[in-house]
Amino acid sequence: MKNNQRSIDGFTPRRPIQNKIEKNMEDKKVDSAENKKINFPKEQKKDSSRDLELALERIDIEEHRQEQEDNNKKNKKEQKLARKLDKVNRKRLKKGKKPLDIKALKKRIIIKRILLTIIFIIILICGIYGYRAIKSLSNFAFQNGGNILDVLKKEELKKDKYGRTNILIFGTSPDGWDGADLTDSIMVASLNQENKKIYTASLPRDLWVKHTCSRWLGTNAGKLNETYACAKSDAKASGSNNTDAEKRGQKALSDKVGEILGLDIQYQVHGNWQVLIDSINAISGIDVKVEVWDGSPEMYDYATKVRYKNGQIAHMDGEKALAFSRARGSHGGYGFSGGNFDRERNQQKILQATVAKINQQKMNPDALIRMAETLGNNIHHSFDTKEIRTVAELAGQLSGSNIQSLPLTGKSTNYFTTGNVGRASVVLPTAGTFDYTNIQEYINKNTKSSTILDEKAKVVVLNGTDTSGLAAKVKKDLVKDDFNIVEIGTADKSNYSSSKIYKVSDLKMEKTIKALADKFSSKAEEGDSSIKNKYSEIADIVVVVGNNYESN
Repeated sequence: MKNNQRSIDGFTPRRPIQNKIEKNMEDKKVDSAENKKINFPKEQKKDSSRDLELALERIDIEEHRQEQEDNNKKNKKEQKLARKLDKVNRKRLKKGKKPLDIKALKKRIIIKRILLTIIFIIILICGIYGYRAIKSLSNFAFQNGGNILDVLKKEELKKDKYGRTNILIFGTSPDGWDGADLTDSIMVASLNQENKKIYTASLPRDLWVKHTCSRWLGTNAGKLNETYACAKSDAKASGSNNTDAEKRGQKALSDKVGEILGLDIQYQVHGNWQVLIDSINAISGIDVKVEVWDGSPEMYDYATKVRYKNGQIAHMDGEKALAFSRARGSHGGYGFSGGNFDRERNQQKILQATVAKINQQKMNPDALIRMAETLGNNIHHSFDTKEIRTVAELAGQLSGSNIQSLPLTGKSTNYFTTGNVGRASVVLPTAGTFDYTNIQEYINKNTKSSTILDEKAKVVVLNGTDTSGLAAKVKKDLVKDDFNIVEIGTADKSNYSSSKIYKVSDLKMEKTIKALADKFSSKAEEGDSSIKNKYSEIADIVVVVGNNYESN
């Protein structure tokens, strides 16, 4: 055996037997590979080459055909543009205008397409808003019957004899709450349709009034906030459906409020808390100047968590505005010494701020639609369908500056006081229980316009008979007819057979004197020195009521 060969440069030469083994293995690999090969005939190999050549030719033909079609389309498009350009230029030349080139024409076509796209988008948006608007309109406009054609009409709102439209606006809790039908806020808006001015007055919900509540409470007197619920409950108990019961409740509250304020109320609007929240959120909140009526540096209400500084301009969303309108310091806190009276003043601020913000949102269709949806879902009203368009137009013309609040309590006016009836803590008129004469006189002076009011004559009423309380009764009658009664009292004697009218000032009061003369069937005369000396400083006219007086 030969010795192993030494490695050269790190490589070991192969041995003969190793080379032979490896060669045999390679031969086997080659045989295996050859066995796996598909032996095609020579003719078949030629056919494959031919197929490839034909496929390439077809691709070339197809590309050429597509190129020709593209060129043809391009030519047709150019020919069409050329014909259009020719047509446009003929028209322009007839009108004496300068002809266009192909570039200008293409630019006009592009602009037209953009405009058509914009119009389509607008139509689509209007369709969406239109559906929402129609749905909201149907919920709001057709509560009292009518059809879509009635909405297109424009019927003037009803008026009282002074040309004013008086609307009761009251709020309750949402359905499902305890005492949901108790009226938390009660307000009247007196609107002049000509000058768009509105006077608002709020009544305390705890005002003690006469009412009929046979089924629910079994009482004939109670708080004002029970009046709507009593009538509605009695109506349901007698078999009325929800719609009729709602109308009965509205009318009962409307009649009582009209009696208190001395107003003929034409319409009622009933909403719940949700309408306030959603309406204010729909217009992205309101800005309210906070006034702490008792002069405290800030207000805080434990129940609603309201906390604002005196004089602060507060931005409020719907929830905050609701809390502000409900806060009255009933569960602790400070800055609400007026209790419910503070709440009523703040509710009027919310109304003014909301109207002002709506006026700013007139060109925002989404805000207006959302507002309409809120009204449709949460409002009951007594407007006829034919009046809805008028209501909408008047609402669009309102502004916060046109709304003037007539406070019934405060530094300059105080027509209510607090007291107790049995165990109930209530609000009473300062003139006496169920006596609303002073309130009516105040409202008359500030909301009504008549020749008598314009003359502003001050009248004293004296009782010249043995009938007790006649002067007070006459005062109530005269206040309803717009006379300004400054004092009542007893005449120098009690046996006047007929009434007397005395002038005690030099002012011209022809309309007032004529109206009094007609009412008391007596001619006016100059007062003697004793009457003038006694009453000339406080009055212009003195009426002595005689036994011939009959109340109208």
